[in-house]
Amino acid sequence: MYISDRDRNKVESEFTGTKEEFLATLNMHFTISSAQEEDLQRAEELTVRTNQLNTTGYTYSYNELNQLRLSENHKLLIASLDDKYGSYGKIGLAVIECSKNIWTIKLLLMSCRVMSRGVGTVMLNYIIELAKNNNIRLCAEFVSNDRNRMMYIAYKFAGFQEIDRKGDLAILENKSMRIQPCPDYIKLQINN
Repeated sequence: MYISDRDRNKVESEFTGTKEEFLATLNMHFTISSAQEEDLQRAEELTVRTNQLNTTGYTYSYNELNQLRLSENHKLLIASLDDKYGSYGKIGLAVIECSKNIWTIKLLLMSCRVMSRGVGTVMLNYIIELAKNNNIRLCAEFVSNDRNRMMYIAYKFAGFQEIDRKGDLAILENKSMRIQPCPDYIKLQINN
């Protein structure tokens, strides 16, 4: 991954067009999957190490993530990103609590390594679309800190509105269920 990143950064620094034009040359593939047991170590690492692009700051141990993965009342989604230079690896995670009529995003995070790649809305769009197709109300928890304002803005752009607050914990709901446009240069693949 370091070699791929070095090559990618070198080409980007020499590219003369716009950021979007450069990103379009990468042939990016964003994959969302239900987390498997082999993903849990990286998922645990993401919850501990990702602070800036993290909606709640909740950390989960390997065993807790495995329980969520096996639970009928949760969805544990993991995202990876690849481009023509190689893989960025597992770069995103979502923990969704699913009850009969409402899903609550307990955690949504994205690795800072991909912040400049325009992939921020892809996973959130997928969750919104999934809830919409299942005719389920969609909420999200958000705990503000001094570094994650960008994630709050992502929720706001996606149509989430604050409906309740319990101390630092804001409960948001997406009543519009609108899907934001994703960049054309990202190909989405869903693995169930």
